[in-house]
Amino acid sequence: MKKFILGLSFGLAIACSSVALASGSIQALLFPASIEINGSHIALNNNYQVLNVDGNAYVPIRFVAENLGATIDYDAESKKIFIKNKKLDLTDPDYKGISVGNIILTKISNGTKVTGQLKMEGVGSSKNMIGANLTFYNDKSEKIGDVAINGNDFGVDSQTFVTEGSGDFREYSTVNLHIGAVNNHIISEAPSILYENMNYNFTLKLPKSWEGKYEVIEDTDTIHFISKANNNIPKEKGFMGLLFTIHIWSKEKWSKDEEEVKGLIQISKIGERGDEIFTINTPSDVQYDPNDDKLTAEYKSMWDHINTVKTSFKFKN
Repeated sequence: MKKFILGLSFGLAIACSSVALASGSIQALLFPASIEINGSHIALNNNYQVLNVDGNAYVPIRFVAENLGATIDYDAESKKIFIKNKKLDLTDPDYKGISVGNIILTKISNGTKVTGQLKMEGVGSSKNMIGANLTFYNDKSEKIGDVAINGNDFGVDSQTFVTEGSGDFREYSTVNLHIGAVNNHIISEAPSILYENMNYNFTLKLPKSWEGKYEVIEDTDTIHFISKANNNIPKEKGFMGLLFTIHIWSKEKWSKDEEEVKGLIQISKIGERGDEIFTINTPSDVQYDPNDDKLTAEYKSMWDHINTVKTSFKFKN
């Protein structure tokens, strides 16, 4: 992959050579150009060359992407190059200070290759040992793959990792991060409590830290999970402190409304049984008093666990 070169014109547009399209080959000249990224000169090593093709400069995309702090990989089956350079926003709600992101999944012989980035806050210039797992789920809350992240060089700067898992789980719906060890200190899995819904016959694993802090309000085809402390408005006006809602749809209605609803709110499918589709969505407006630091902190602490609650959805036998 390091020798895969994609054309990038100086005009910041991908150059499409008519010669390449017509014959399947190109004539290229070595182009002795140096590269400066964000004010710093970056030397090309022997694996990379800049080429001149039909008056356009072609630079090695992996070299440029990695020096801009992005992850990059190529999936041969789909013939796609993936580049990601966003904020690392995947965290373990039970271990603060470590975040993962820019995850790319590509197909390998009998499994899936996972490329991503990890960083650790508040550790200065030190290098740290981290052992973690990423678990991938489909839209029925079924686990379809997992990979281990292990390394001794993680710190405050984003560090790229590459790992592999069995099976093809590129089309995942949700991914969870669990931190298992930091600097050889084992991190125990946080305890949970079981929520059982008798009307629709499903369960959720909720964090034990939620015990006594949440309430459930059921309407027709909807089940609302609410932060008690933040639900401080008169009942006739509705409720505040909404964490998430589980909605039960008929297959016909979900098929008809899915695209429109997804354009309006953050919603995803978590289960399917017979003619019923189960979804989960989070509120699009603020559900706490931002002027009350204590209530804000409690709501945000509960909110951080929603992704793991979502993937714990199970139908009872």
